[in-house]
Amino acid sequence: MYHYLFLAVSFFATISLWSQETISWGPAISVADGSTYGNIRPRMTLTTNDQPVVVFGKNGTGRLFVAKGNGASFSTPVDILPANLGTYLANWTGPDIAASGDTVIAVFKALPFDEGKVFIVRSTDGGLTFSDTIRVDDHNTGRCFMPALTIDNAGNPIVDYMIFDGSSGNPRYAVAQSNDAGLTFLPGVEASTVNPGEACDCCPAEMVTDGTNQVLLYRNNTSNIRDIYGARSTDGGATFSLGGDLEALQWFINSCPSTGPHGVILGDSLFSVAASDASGNYRVNISSIGLNTNFPIGQQVAVIPPTNLNGGQNYPRISGENDTLVLVWEEKETANPEVFCSVITNGNITAFSAYKARVNDITTGVQTNPDIVYKNGFAHIVYQDAASGDVIYRKGTIVSVAGINPIDMNAIAVYPNPSLDGVFHFQGLSKTEQWKGTVADLAGNVIASQLVVAQDSVQLNLPSTVKNGLYLLVLENSSGEQLTLRLSVAH
Repeated sequence: MYHYLFLAVSFFATISLWSQETISWGPAISVADGSTYGNIRPRMTLTTNDQPVVVFGKNGTGRLFVAKGNGASFSTPVDILPANLGTYLANWTGPDIAASGDTVIAVFKALPFDEGKVFIVRSTDGGLTFSDTIRVDDHNTGRCFMPALTIDNAGNPIVDYMIFDGSSGNPRYAVAQSNDAGLTFLPGVEASTVNPGEACDCCPAEMVTDGTNQVLLYRNNTSNIRDIYGARSTDGGATFSLGGDLEALQWFINSCPSTGPHGVILGDSLFSVAASDASGNYRVNISSIGLNTNFPIGQQVAVIPPTNLNGGQNYPRISGENDTLVLVWEEKETANPEVFCSVITNGNITAFSAYKARVNDITTGVQTNPDIVYKNGFAHIVYQDAASGDVIYRKGTIVSVAGINPIDMNAIAVYPNPSLDGVFHFQGLSKTEQWKGTVADLAGNVIASQLVVAQDSVQLNLPSTVKNGLYLLVLENSSGEQLTLRLSVAH
């Protein structure tokens, strides 16, 4: 009996099979009832014993909630804002959260939009109760916007936020330091002014630190070229004296794309990730940048694109420890975003271009705005789920792809390769009915084909009109795990 899988096609070189890791996720856990507490733009941190604490908002109310998890469920959310104060909240920007031990700090931009300032609230009991508001910015004229934060090795928060002259003039980023675990803040230091142009006025920024370096990651705007830039301090945030383009994609767009970077420092390298439309469609790119010299870009790769040329990727987040990096983002083939992940365990970011897997089990509705924390061998993720209306949390461990797929990847043989007539035979894929396949040329053009599954072998018939060249075949199982094979056609 024959089974058929419809494929979609792509140019590449001789066959290659990657040994790749993925994440085996635990059950999806609802953080809170979305109809009561909302589910907008969740952000997560870990407290003592790696317990997750999630901040999220309710659309249209300005209310902000925090819930703490114990591995199996989450506590009743705490409304962390005073009754007379609300927060600015959107799918693309909003509050942020970070922790050091059981000290948890959430930062937000207060309403009303034009006059509201930047505040934090503090918890010293792991996120169960929170203090009154503490003012962060010292920008008394003009607007403050889009705060984010990290916490340094000494437990002190570092907050970055955008400031304007008036309501919209001269957008730039300032960074405020605390030396007392967030009880008070020093005056903000303008950081983005070390680079040419101005900050992209509605693209959120992020701050990363390793104790020696503080690096502000933000989208710049130089005559509508909107690459990701860095501004670096090595004196505890007193000055930001080194800047640079960390992306070099030369994305030209004359309107604000409302999407920013995220990053992590491992060893002497900064890993910066962002979405860009420089190629004509939104794609997630990751760069590795050396910190021992003047911001050189070591490597830059894109994750596997959607099969549909017009599909999109956005809102990536990255976390890492030692040589392991975990990347998450939202991706849509047409109009229904899902959450995807990719992981590397050797520090070589080129592996991000070889493998990806879907995180959410339920694919109805929109799953978006993921956040990731990787620590002590576990990946913790939250995302916004329209199917349930809730924020969803999952915890996972890294496993070998070969250990979870229903076939022995090392036993796969493909012949002939190159093929003279576009016909390839696969040995070891007798269970291919559990997979769907894609093939796409380097330009993303889709070519229909069929994968024929026989009892002992699998045959791929490319159309006779396919030109000589290199092709990439991606097989994906029902769990979203993928196997990538490179094929060559030589008529």
